[in-house]
Amino acid sequence: MKEISRLQNLAKRNSLSKQQVERKSQAIQERFLDLPEFKNAQAIMLYFSIKNEAKTKGIIEKTLQLGKKVVLPVTNFENRKIVPTELGSLKELKKTRQGLFEPTGKNQVKTSELQLVVVPGIAFDTQGSRIGTGKGFYDSLLRRTTTKVPLVGLCFEENLEEALPKESHDVKMDIIVTDKKVIRCKK
Repeated sequence: MKEISRLQNLAKRNSLSKQQVERKSQAIQERFLDLPEFKNAQAIMLYFSIKNEAKTKGIIEKTLQLGKKVVLPVTNFENRKIVPTELGSLKELKKTRQGLFEPTGKNQVKTSELQLVVVPGIAFDTQGSRIGTGKGFYDSLLRRTTTKVPLVGLCFEENLEEALPKESHDVKMDIIVTDKKVIRCKK
């Protein structure tokens, strides 16, 4: 079930034109930057978007301009782990062989320092469930987070479902931000 939903939602996302992605991403960015959770957080874990994901570059730039700590994932594929790493500027990004953009710095950040985490996903539902790439990196990271930090999913309205298939190890989001609305999920 999950794999079918993943493929269907990837197809929906990939069918969006570059202009649609830009326009929708701008709306998502505005809603995200207006969240009280963003305004109050000083250490924020984000990700650098790739392909047809909701664009995060503007959010990263604004967060850096505000003097907040920006943390991005560095992915260790051998250990199937994400290492939260501070990003001082966009110049510190490098493209990996897997096509991801990650910080080149070595300033690792403990999950206990994070005050807000933005989690990538292919699809989300109104209860906070998400479908990612299926590799489990983020679920593993989020289970290691010791404090109750707000989790935010960014997605296009096309990738917001009423209900997604779930598994017991899936970690739910607290907030979903789309190009049309903000959803506060009940857990």
